Amino acid sequence: LMMHASGGLGSGLGFLMLPTVAAGSILVAGQLSLLLAALASICITMETFSNILLLGKNNESMFPAGILGALLFATAVIFQVLTQRIRTAQSLADQKAYETEHLQKLNESIVKRMRTGILVVNSQDEIKLINSAAVQLLGGQKPGSALGAGTPLRRVTPLYQQLERWRNYPWIRTPTFKASPSSFELQANFTSLKQGHEQQTLIFLEDTRTLTQQAQQLKLASLGRLTASIAHEIRNPLGAISHASQLLSEQLEDPTSERLVGIVLRHCLRVNQIVENVLQLSRQKMPEFQKLWLLQWLKKFRNEYIDTQNKKCTIEIETKNKDTQIFFDPGHLSQVLTNLIDNAIRYSEQESGQRWVRLIISKDPTSELPYLDIFDKGPGIPEKDADYIFEPFFTTSHEGSGLGLYLSRELCDANYASLDYFNGETKEDHYFRVGFSHPERLLPRPA
Repeated sequence: LMMHASGGLGSGLGFLMLPTVAAGSILVAGQLSLLLAALASICITMETFSNILLLGKNNESMFPAGILGALLFATAVIFQVLTQRIRTAQSLADQKAYETEHLQKLNESIVKRMRTGILVVNSQDEIKLINSAAVQLLGGQKPGSALGAGTPLRRVTPLYQQLERWRNYPWIRTPTFKASPSSFELQANFTSLKQGHEQQTLIFLEDTRTLTQQAQQLKLASLGRLTASIAHEIRNPLGAISHASQLLSEQLEDPTSERLVGIVLRHCLRVNQIVENVLQLSRQKMPEFQKLWLLQWLKKFRNEYIDTQNKKCTIEIETKNKDTQIFFDPGHLSQVLTNLIDNAIRYSEQESGQRWVRLIISKDPTSELPYLDIFDKGPGIPEKDADYIFEPFFTTSHEGSGLGLYLSRELCDANYASLDYFNGETKEDHYFRVGFSHPERLLPRPA
């Protein structure tokens, strides 16, 4: 109407339809943009014909009308193509953003669940990222020593010293260290990260017990095969020595000679026990898991254990979680606790004269994983020996084989559990802990 009132195409108002069609092509999808161009072209054609027929103008305006109509269609097509490309690019960008966000969450989940401790430290030596494994290895889950993003690494002095050492001598492998006097040996590895102008450091923390256990397993596997092959040759002369000593003891009346024969018999039994223990290492079977109510199972185990003892002993059981369940092979658990309680009773009797043990069932408040602590009244293990008690053939007793604790930890590992020793400042603070896996989250061990 404005174009007709202004004198037709000659006024130039017809070209205002170009941005209108362009805007319509952006807002609508598909062939609707061509419909807008067609309607605009029809309006221009009708306005031109009306001027020719009604106002008697010449037909020279038909050519500009045709050109304008063609421009309208060209504008619609061009903007339709451009809009489609923009929408496709936006869709790809949204998809990439979703994939990036998904990968970021996946990476965070992987880092969080890794058993290797991971930390990222910025140039100001502040923690930017730390996973739960690193928190646990560094003891950051304890009240008053929480570790998280923004925490200065100087709070963990041994690790900070390792970082400074690496910065000064990056070509030298850093030695193992302890985050605290009661923690385990850790190995730290460092890598430089550069994001923009900021220099960051990626730190990997490994529990050296894993590597040590792997080396011990290889050593004992070879030893087990060797012992299995020569067990017959060892037992035959050992049995002959033991039998001859028993016959000799029946004929002797001299107390000194009887004492010497007794020494021979005791050491025969000790050698035979060592052979049995090593053979057991080579014959370990896969655990037969069962879901156990821990409190009820411990009460039954206590009664059976006390029945086998020649002397009276006291085994106290405490718990705040009576409904605690675990997933464990009952035979393996019985063997583990028998080894631990035997040691606890022996050292309690030597130190205090009381054959006493206390078992405490608890749950970790963070991970909700159940664990069992074994306390005694013994003197505790010297700090210099605490790092070696789970190594095979390490013993401080003249009668032990040094395989009991190692076997117990191996059985715990086979049942997705852990066995650790904690040495406190006082005699009452030392204890063994069996940490169980979650009974509802256990994955089957591959065959």
